[in-house]
Amino acid sequence: MEGDGLPFDWVTLVPRLVHPLKVAIIEALLWVDAPMSASELSRVFTGRFGVNLVSYHVKTLAQVGVLAKAGQRPVRGALETFYFFPAQQ
Repeated sequence: MEGDGLPFDWVTLVPRLVHPLKVAIIEALLWVDAPMSASELSRVFTGRFGVNLVSYHVKTLAQVGVLAKAGQRPVRGALETFYFFPAQQ
């Protein structure tokens, strides 16, 4: 808003930037309290979100440091990556 000294109208901006699926991913990982892959998270959401969309949002959360890679395992010729919250410093 102009004149209040803030560069953005955060009240309007934040709801448009925080995707509901990102929130659901974080809540699922908190609830399960263990690393999970995008395919496992997709199953938790009972098919409401495809694995590609879940994978995109998991990777985005990892890029900004909310999540971190917690391991990998080979699955049918590919690597399944597991994510969890970064270790607290």
